[in-house]
Amino acid sequence: MPQPPVSAPRQVSGLAAVMTTVAMGLGSAVAVGDLRILAANISLVRNGLQFSPGTTIFVSSLATLTLGASVLGAGVLGDRYGMKRMFLAGAFAAVVFGIVGAAAPNVAVLMIARACIGVAFAFLSGLSLAIMNAVFPPERRAGAIAWFLAAVYAFGVLPATVGGLLAERIGWRSGLLVTPVLAILVLLITVRYVPETPRSPGRTDVAGLLLIAGSLIGVSYGVSQLQGGLRPASVVPILAGLLAGATFVWWEMRCDEPALDLRIFASSRFSAVVGAGAVSNLVQGGSAIMVTFYLVVIRDQSTWMFALLFVPATLVSALAAVGAGRAAARVGNGTVVVAGLLVLAASMLVRLIFDADTPIAVVGAVLALTAMGGAIIQTPQATVMMSSAPSSLGGVVSAVKAAVGGTFNGLGSALFSMFGIILFVRDAGAHLAGSGITPEQAGDVLSTTPGSSPLDPERTAWVISEATTSMLHVADVLNLSLAVVAVAGAVVIAVLFRRGRGAVIPPVSP
Repeated sequence: MPQPPVSAPRQVSGLAAVMTTVAMGLGSAVAVGDLRILAANISLVRNGLQFSPGTTIFVSSLATLTLGASVLGAGVLGDRYGMKRMFLAGAFAAVVFGIVGAAAPNVAVLMIARACIGVAFAFLSGLSLAIMNAVFPPERRAGAIAWFLAAVYAFGVLPATVGGLLAERIGWRSGLLVTPVLAILVLLITVRYVPETPRSPGRTDVAGLLLIAGSLIGVSYGVSQLQGGLRPASVVPILAGLLAGATFVWWEMRCDEPALDLRIFASSRFSAVVGAGAVSNLVQGGSAIMVTFYLVVIRDQSTWMFALLFVPATLVSALAAVGAGRAAARVGNGTVVVAGLLVLAASMLVRLIFDADTPIAVVGAVLALTAMGGAIIQTPQATVMMSSAPSSLGGVVSAVKAAVGGTFNGLGSALFSMFGIILFVRDAGAHLAGSGITPEQAGDVLSTTPGSSPLDPERTAWVISEATTSMLHVADVLNLSLAVVAVAGAVVIAVLFRRGRGAVIPPVSP
């Protein structure tokens, strides 16, 4: 359906350009960092508010669920009512619900706060890239996106590191306060330096937004339950989510003003980078859960050490994001995306050398290589996606990138956690014979959060010491599988880019 043209936003330069990049990068980093703070310190939160291990899993994933469910809606509302306005609303909500969560007197209040802050994060993570794309002139846009992604990685060190340190030294409430403090800074910089973005006329596709929200909630929740195996609690939500997703596609293809114009996927280059983002996040999600098992379970390292190892990895990622932007300008986006996937595959293969005595510095270097592979992909992916759609769909396309990343990262974590436990239970049976501990109980040692094992501390330690060989064997199998996924993805993406060479992106606003 024809729509009136959207007025161009005021574009930034000089100090305003720098501060806009800082605000958008910090806004995205706040969302990512907060999720890491809670995940790393969930056992402290559970002990402080005295809730059950079953509730622990739900609390730790609640913000992720609501973020995934609302991110496309955040993009649509940004396009309709102004991306800066909606981004500020998200930052303000992060302040309010961050404080509520830190001060929660019981788990019920904490769950409400986490559900609401996840929606706030959808606006921060879903609109930041779109704002960068809108306020920089076309000739500077690719470079600006590269610096924005570098800022996300660089600032990502701050919330997780500071929050983890405060939680360990002072208490979990102080760790959760990092988010509202940084969100206030995001608010102030955005109000002062980021220009207003235009509003796109038209109606809001409420039915489409509800369908995609239901789809993402169902799939995300079901995936989060896969660590317990293929049970009704995981399979039913996934099937319901897939049904809602299919209905969403059917509806969007018939709606005059859809929330997501599916014609953008007719571009093979657009589909290629969306697929690359899916593969990259699947591999990174799976590798993150494997390195968590390795460090925390096999090596008996603290979650603080785990967070500390990500500091150099994150800084290397910032440099890789900028370098990828420059490389893409020389050799093309497709070549850089494929290179990033191959770096991811190489990092998975290097992990095959890990044993119970591998120096922690070597582990940190391999983590940095994995993070670098993901960062190399991010810049050309963002550039191609944002250049493939008109300004009236900037928020939606940015939200698609965020939704794909979050969904497949969670899928990778859940799937490879489930496969790891299944393989461990099968492989460790001989080691546990005569111990009075069933393989299923031993598997529960891996599937629970630190400090919440169903076995007593002595038997938990015995399981880990006796089954270390099995755990390392399982890790090798899964790391090799992740490498195969990355290489297969690289081949498919290369073919899609070759098909799209010279193709014209189909119009989506006839």
